[in-house]
Amino acid sequence: MDPMIIENFLSPTVQEEIERTLMGFEFPWHYYANTNAADATTKSGDVPQFVHGFIQDGRVLSQFASLPQRIVAGLGLPPEAILRAKANLLARDREPLVHPRHVDEPTPHLVMVYYVNDADGDTCLYKAAEISHRINPKRGRAVVFNGATYHASSSPVEARFRCVVNLNLRHDVAPGVFTRFQL
Repeated sequence: MDPMIIENFLSPTVQEEIERTLMGFEFPWHYYANTNAADATTKSGDVPQFVHGFIQDGRVLSQFASLPQRIVAGLGLPPEAILRAKANLLARDREPLVHPRHVDEPTPHLVMVYYVNDADGDTCLYKAAEISHRINPKRGRAVVFNGATYHASSSPVEARFRCVVNLNLRHDVAPGVFTRFQL
């Protein structure tokens, strides 16, 4: 199933507010040595990133949890559609690198990646072991795909940073929104 790319479903004002919040001095980021592994040292073929957890297993973890809730509301989804929401911030690298491919969790769900800023550093989706789609980060864009799809971020080399909000969504909360996805 092809991913669903959604352009500018949030107003420019909301897009700016999200970027300003995440890039503000008061927003707390946490260092992770890898993009999707909980190791203390960076693995070969991966890079460190900064992460902020908003919601996990339906539990609010952050005073900024209204931010991902505003994103899903832009698609007509209720807050309870969110299984997990986090922000990821990757710094510029010297050369392009596609990070290790993964699935976020084994249970049926949808993944939504909301792009906070214009950047390079595509999101790569896989079919078998090959990249089948590359989605370029553009502020206000989102990509939605089946959570069983292996995917990976990649390092920006032109932009100073790449910032996304990564959401795992329940597919049964508002099934009419994503009817094309059979889980």
